[in-house]
Amino acid sequence: MNIQSIVQLVGNVGFPIALSLILLQTILVKFNKQMEALEKRLGQLDKTMNLFVRTYHQSNNQDKKDDS
Repeated sequence: MNIQSIVQLVGNVGFPIALSLILLQTILVKFNKQMEALEKRLGQLDKTMNLFVRTYHQSNNQDKKDDS
């Protein structure tokens, strides 16, 4: 948002509403960044859990073969 559009927004809707819209936009941008970071971390967690499960099953299968 540039200064001219902010001045026009204040002139059209009033200061409290314009400030609320600016704050809402700022909050939404930060929220989207946090959601993207969370999505990335969840993807990493998913990969880690899949690796853990595969390792566990391989270890379990190896133990069964050793017992035979």
